Amino acid sequence: ITGTVPLSSVIDPENIIVPNTLYGFSELYFNSDEIVNGQGYWINASSDGVITLTNNASARTNITFSDRTLTANRISFNGMDLFFGVEIPDNELLSYSLPPQPPAGALDARFEGDLRVVEEHGEIKLMHTEENVSIEYSISIDAGEHMNWVLTSANGEENILDGTGEFIIAACDQFYLKRKEAIPLEFAIHQNYPNPFNPTTMLRYELPEYSFVTLTIYDMLGKEITTLVNDQQEAGYKSVRWDATDSMGKPVSAGVYLFQISVDNLSNQSQRRLVKTLKMVLLK
Repeated sequence: ITGTVPLSSVIDPENIIVPNTLYGFSELYFNSDEIVNGQGYWINASSDGVITLTNNASARTNITFSDRTLTANRISFNGMDLFFGVEIPDNELLSYSLPPQPPAGALDARFEGDLRVVEEHGEIKLMHTEENVSIEYSISIDAGEHMNWVLTSANGEENILDGTGEFIIAACDQFYLKRKEAIPLEFAIHQNYPNPFNPTTMLRYELPEYSFVTLTIYDMLGKEITTLVNDQQEAGYKSVRWDATDSMGKPVSAGVYLFQISVDNLSNQSQRRLVKTLKMVLLK
């Protein structure tokens, strides 16, 4: 055969070709929808079998494939694209698989498991030839409230991915991409919601540092009703539910109650303890 063979002209009577897995190679792997005479290609097949190449237009078949990466977040390492933020059904994962890693000296980026896409997190293996790597990204699927998409290099350097952008960092063999809880800038406690409430309410607070937290409910006479939190906690946005019961699990009467939070910063021992108290109203 001379000339170019469109992938849609490949005769595959047993349907062994995995859609979206025809790759060419030119310094890095790239998806292709045609086979050019004289070039080498890699293709994934679900089993042994026979396919026939033809450039006869009448032999063309319709290949049904819906590319889920079209709406996904994109991150590119020196021009090689990976995707994240979308769920891929198990029966379609092979369509987003990459060929085996190329020989040393080539450029390659892939998620663990030789995949081009992950949903929320994944380790990225990078082959590189330069001291620095150029990273571009485009975020179309938000990480969610109080969450960030974070790319962490092997040395622990973190980069938040938001909107679109580009940066250059020292090249390393591994990165880690994760949907990660955002870190507040300062300590805060918020009014419970709903307030007034019956029978449950949410208490929210923010920790900028690793801390020991105690959250206690009192009545208006200062009598301790129950302790909801008494533990060490990582930095982040926190919430806890109170169901209007005491420490024995018995319902309390309607009225005004106090919730008090005390925080001891475990990351900075010189910082004093922080204590804040707010009122809430239980209706019945």
